[in-house]
Parts: sequence; structure tokens; C-alpha cells
Amino acid sequence: MTMSNDMSDRVDSSADLSELLRNIDQEITGAVLAYGDGLKSASGDKQQEIGRHICFDLGDRRLALPLSLVVEVGELESVRPLPFLPEWVQGVTNIRGEIVSVTDVALYFNISKRSNRKRNRAVIVVYNGEVKTAVVVDRITATRMLYRKEETEEERKTEQTVLSGFLSGSAVYHSGGKEEVVQLFDGEQLL
Repeated sequence: MTMSNDMSDRVDSSADLSELLRNIDQEITGAVLAYGDGLKSASGDKQQEIGRHICFDLGDRRLALPLSLVVEVGELESVRPLPFLPEWVQGVTNIRGEIVSVTDVALYFNISKRSNRKRNRAVIVVYNGEVKTAVVVDRITATRMLYRKEETEEERKTEQTVLSGFLSGSAVYHSGGKEEVVQLFDGEQLL
């Protein structure tokens, strides 16, 4: 008798839990419909979501790369230099049994000199379905949902650099109640 009572209590509690979850979902949906998702730009317009990106530092620049291109991240282990290559191609490394080229984009874009580069920099392994490379960056800061940022006239007039051809605009993410701006790095261009 006690066992059947325990069983019926469990059924009732799972029904209560299901009902509670349904109510929470309805409240959240109602709040989003009534108040929006809370992600509004300074002008009050809703921002266009452009997907999850990995954010990283390269020199004094804050950049972001779509997660759809990222295979893995980590610290740069040993690199085997290869002769007769530009300085920005550091060589190759073995990543899980696969030989992958190592590209120092800061050297490629002349953002910093080799003597100023930190020893334990991060690496982002990028793959577009055909080509895979390990991109050396100064620091990986986070993965974030990014939102399209409209460029101002002043931003459009900024000086053109070698990096400019590899940037596809700016985006923002929300952190601690404020908007942080990053530049969108076009990883497909690099590959």
C-alpha cells in the first residue's frame, strides 16, 4: 500500500513539474513579446543578431571570428619551422595527428614585430571545409552572441590598413549593461 502511494505521489509531482515548466515558458514568451528581448541599440531599434563568434585580441584590436569556422582553440604547442616561407607562416604543428600550418596574423598584418610577441599566445584552428590553419592570436577573450552594428560616417572614413580587407564590419555584444564593439574578422579571406 505504501509503495503505490509513493508511486502516485511521483506521478503527481512530475505532473506538477511539467505544469510549472509550461507556466514559466508562457511567462517568458509573454515577457519577450511584451517587452522585447532587452537588446536595443542606443537609437531604440532592435539589433540584428549575426550569430555566435569567438572574440580575440590582436595587438590593440578587438576582433571576432564566426564559430562556424572554428574547429578548436588552445595554446600553441611546438611549431616546426619550414624554410623559404614568409615570416608570418611560423611553420607547421601536429594537432591530433593532423599536420596544420601555423599563421601569425599579427606579423602578416604588420601589427607587431616578432621580438614584441608574447611567448604563450593562443591559437584558433580555423577550417572552411577545404583548408585548415592554426591562427595565432594574442588572447582569446570569450565566445559571444554578436549583433550587427551600423557604421557611422566617421568609422567609414577611418584610415585603410592592410587589415581592412579582412574586416567585414563591426558588431556589438552586451556585457555588464553596456555595449562592447568588436570588428568582424573574415576568416574565409585568410584561408
